[in-house]
Amino acid sequence: MTALVPRNAGGRLREHALNLLRYHRTGLFILAVLTGLTAGAGAVVFRAGIDLWTRVLTGTDDYTLILGPSTGVLAGLGRGFVLAAPVLSGLLVGVLMSRLGATATGHGVAGVIWSARRSDGTMAPLPAGASVLAATLTIGGGGSVGPEGPIAELGASTASVFGRRLGLPRRSVRLLAAAGTAAGIAAAFNAPLAGAFFALEVVLMDFTVDAFAFVVLACVAATVLAHHLLGTTLSVSLPALDLHGDAQLLWVALLGLVGGVVGVLFSRCRYLAADLLGAVGDRLHLPAWVRPAVGGLLVGALLLAVPEVYGESAAVLDRALGGQYTAAALLGLTAAKILATSVTLGVGMTGGVFAPSLCIGATLGAAWGTALAPNRPEAAAVFGVIGMGAVFAGSARAPITGTVLIIEMTGQYHLLLPLMLAVALSTTMSRFLTRTTIYTEELRRRGDDIDDPVRATLVGRVDARGLMHAPPAVLEATASLAEAAEALRAAGAVRLPVVGDTAAGKPESGAGAPKPVWLGCVSAVAVAEARSHPDAGEASGSPRCVGGLPLDREHVDGGADAHRVLGALIESHLEALPVTQALPDGGLELIGWVSQEDMVRRLYRQQRRAVEAAEQRTSLGSRTQAWLRRRRTR
Repeated sequence: MTALVPRNAGGRLREHALNLLRYHRTGLFILAVLTGLTAGAGAVVFRAGIDLWTRVLTGTDDYTLILGPSTGVLAGLGRGFVLAAPVLSGLLVGVLMSRLGATATGHGVAGVIWSARRSDGTMAPLPAGASVLAATLTIGGGGSVGPEGPIAELGASTASVFGRRLGLPRRSVRLLAAAGTAAGIAAAFNAPLAGAFFALEVVLMDFTVDAFAFVVLACVAATVLAHHLLGTTLSVSLPALDLHGDAQLLWVALLGLVGGVVGVLFSRCRYLAADLLGAVGDRLHLPAWVRPAVGGLLVGALLLAVPEVYGESAAVLDRALGGQYTAAALLGLTAAKILATSVTLGVGMTGGVFAPSLCIGATLGAAWGTALAPNRPEAAAVFGVIGMGAVFAGSARAPITGTVLIIEMTGQYHLLLPLMLAVALSTTMSRFLTRTTIYTEELRRRGDDIDDPVRATLVGRVDARGLMHAPPAVLEATASLAEAAEALRAAGAVRLPVVGDTAAGKPESGAGAPKPVWLGCVSAVAVAEARSHPDAGEASGSPRCVGGLPLDREHVDGGADAHRVLGALIESHLEALPVTQALPDGGLELIGWVSQEDMVRRLYRQQRRAVEAAEQRTSLGSRTQAWLRRRRTR
């Protein structure tokens, strides 16, 4: 008996610990910190992997520093190694993603957004790990992409592991997934506040106190870990910059508008390239796992022409902001980076568009500043920094993230006001030109418009087929009045649909059995009135079967959207309506039944979830008040 006491005590302690982690803010905050540390460690390993693969192939951590022949394992190919590096990396990426990368959510930031808004925020760990490894190979092999997509996916999958093992509620898992995403980006770019706002503004679209606390704790934990392992230097080191007068704000505003256009252009090129290259692959009947390797030849050809677009192009960004290029060269680099990123992703390689948009913005802004003030080298840096925020905001439409990110990456706080102006105008221009962002466009192409306001409603864009269920009963036109009365009583309905034979009385050629035609709906009142005549029959003029009763023809088509279905229910003042579809002979086939009760049940389920979420959002003050109320009622 005594041996069971410690075991029982241990079980109770474990249960209390699990309840703390599942339902109390303190426990969830602990999980947010653990998620941040795990995601931060993943980001550090990811960065080390990119540097290692780049060094293996090129002999240096950043090939754009040397822009010459390789001194790595491909040194024997001379400058032509840039053709072999993407092909080799593409072959490895194709095999890896075809075997381990399959996932229902999709990859990168778009997949994280879909999971956060349409599911519980979880991302499968194995495909996420495969995506990170594939991005490591892609970037190190010259692919012109960034690390934020895979690292966001890895961070969300980290939260998924915690959530599933501990049995966390759906909302808590969703917040932890966003926290993991934010932590990965914070560690990768040394920008904790930008990582937090990216998760709130782009992934969650949720600015509640709980969400903010979760992502900030994770970002702080990840960034502290990254500082210890990677150092605390700024991502972009520049001398102190200033705009030199408010008169320059006009040029800043124009750059913001142009940056919005370029951001949208970048997004469109990314998906046009995917469509074009996908169509070519289909025509050539190339397997999915081969396409990145074959496409690597195209990436390599671009690198032969413009080696500055190799990988993340970090050194090119530094030189652009340092005023080391002419305006024409900078515009050429802007176009080349857009094309290289679009092709890299279009051939099936893996990576993000976050970092490329910053490089595109830097070269565009530096060209702007160089053209305006060719005798002032600092103008390239000033407008280059502003251009980074403008193009990012134009493509991702995340103005808060764009502003905070550039300030954190560069430390140029004196440029905050012009940066805010450019980002605001860029976001406005982007929204004017297109509804989707570079992230949500991918989801729209998958058939899920995440920004569609109708989808955020109770029933979304479901049609009548998605709302209907089987009718409570169906009456044949030849059914007797007694049979109709019994069917109405058994179904507990006041109206039932009535069907009869097809108009032609025989099936069409090549068809199966003839489908009964919907004739209308009969009410319990009409059946009762007909049965009340004791001499019901042909002689008295009273009907003997259901088909002879007055039938109403109110119905909705199976393809009608939810708005039309609800409108028909309201306007008809009926408790339910039949759902029909047209038959080839002109009649209507009964396919379902939609009722007001179904709508009320949907509303109840949503309201119940909201109440459960509200009950979890407690505080010490609210719990104290509840305790005092219980004390008073005793």
